[in-house]
Amino acid sequence: MRVLFVLHAPRDPKAAVFAYAEERRAFLQAQGHEGEVWTPQDFPRLRRWHPRWLPLAYPWVVLRRLLRGPEAFDLVMFHSFAGWASLLARPFSARLEANSMVVQFHGLEPLYLAVTSAQAEASGRPFSLRFRLLAGPVMNALLRLSCRRADAVLVLNQAERNYLSSREWAEPERIAVVANAAPSAFLALREDAREPGRLLFLGQWLAAKGIAELVAAFEILAQHRPGARLCCLGTRRPAEEVLAEFPASVAGQVEVIPSADRGEIARELERAEVFVFPSHSEGASLALAEALAAGLPVVATRVGAAADLLVSGESALLVEPGDAAALAAAVERFWAEPELGRRCGARAREVARGLSAERVLEQDLARMLALVKPRRPTPQVVHA
Repeated sequence: MRVLFVLHAPRDPKAAVFAYAEERRAFLQAQGHEGEVWTPQDFPRLRRWHPRWLPLAYPWVVLRRLLRGPEAFDLVMFHSFAGWASLLARPFSARLEANSMVVQFHGLEPLYLAVTSAQAEASGRPFSLRFRLLAGPVMNALLRLSCRRADAVLVLNQAERNYLSSREWAEPERIAVVANAAPSAFLALREDAREPGRLLFLGQWLAAKGIAELVAAFEILAQHRPGARLCCLGTRRPAEEVLAEFPASVAGQVEVIPSADRGEIARELERAEVFVFPSHSEGASLALAEALAAGLPVVATRVGAAADLLVSGESALLVEPGDAAALAAAVERFWAEPELGRRCGARAREVARGLSAERVLEQDLARMLALVKPRRPTPQVVHA
């Protein structure tokens, strides 16, 4: 079997979507199959286009290469909007029709847009009309087309599945909820290295990640516990920009690490006493899966896969998005009840074992094999 992953995310080993595809490509190869990953960086002609036009331009260059390139694939996994042009042209091309085609969401764009648009409006800096049209009606039309013509649609949580099925973008039987794997190596991280009062936030420094609530909650926590520390890891923003959003009274207790590899993430997970995940919109966060595997007490919002996987008071403490006071209170509860933190951390590790890389990758491979269409035998010419 030969599988192609077409991503609209950058070719960056530290980016979650690319790492996801690369992990599956390597697993396919280890199992005797072939895998290939395409990203916008692999198409030089896209450099002349402004990034805002990527959803329109990129799928066309992908289609051109699928039709004219020497490669032949059994299964093409399109990341979100990356395949709409190929799926549009599919009924008119025997070469495309021979491939099984899947649309996979690493976070459903319409749900994310609803959150970010509301935040932009509340901040007094609404998105431009051009952006709202492209990211709203135009994007929705392209995604709906893609989902309706794909052989299967993969999402990361039940809320996304319900969104697609309720709007008839795809029949429920063609929509599957897939898991993000929890790195097995993180299951063995030490617990005796945890530093009292140290909190960890792992994610990009974006409004949709709940950074406003994180800043407000840490200000509360630092007042109640002067020795509290917060590490903001993988922000993709310079440290000075992130620190500028904290009040001067607590900024000295905040450490910012803009970029980190797996080894650095593991070290910070070992040091942290509590993992804080205040996101407003998620698919199935790899950062959350890593924290669960590390056995950390987790304070998270009821969004995305967290709402599917975790039970408040058993495997984490869950709060509503946008509530800084509740976020701070949950952290303080873990501080006041160490035994609760130990129980939640142990149960979190059990959840993560169910998401082990080996198990998830084997499930993914079985799904891929089931989707592949049988190849028609090449006609034999019989000479009289």
